[in-house]
Amino acid sequence: MDNLPSARFQLVLLGRFELSGPDGAISVTSKKVAALLAFLACTAPRRHARDRLMTLLWGSHFDAQARQNLRQALTRLRRILGDGALVSTVDTVALRSGVVTSDLARFEALLGDGGGNGLQEAGCLYRGRLLGDMAIMEEAWTEWLETERQRLEGLALDAMIRLGERHLRLGDHGLSLI
Repeated sequence: MDNLPSARFQLVLLGRFELSGPDGAISVTSKKVAALLAFLACTAPRRHARDRLMTLLWGSHFDAQARQNLRQALTRLRRILGDGALVSTVDTVALRSGVVTSDLARFEALLGDGGGNGLQEAGCLYRGRLLGDMAIMEEAWTEWLETERQRLEGLALDAMIRLGERHLRLGDHGLSLI
């Protein structure tokens, strides 16, 4: 059995990419390693075919090079997060539940709750577009990221409208304009 990392990591995906652990900020120097972690966190706990991950981040490379790049990126992620952080097989990869928490997961959970306080907190969490500082020049990555950005922007806008309507119903007319 894999040794589970004892530490939890926090990941900021809304706005600038930031990763922190028990000892503070963690620098992820490779954009593609950061993008791989972000993708796995956004889609956790789903398993992804290695071929899908290769296409997502190294689609413009030959298969052998893309496969090697993915292996190296996974090795780097294991060094950062710990050996048990990834669940992988010959064909699939996933981020183990409970290793990384993200502002995006919290944002979506708060929206699902639907209460006024949850909507307010979700609005505060939405500090910017998903991975606003991350540009990867791969077609599959760009398509996935733009689709997710549009989905999340729609959720954020809907939450703001619902919060404003709630304040109006409660007679908090000044707060409904915020």
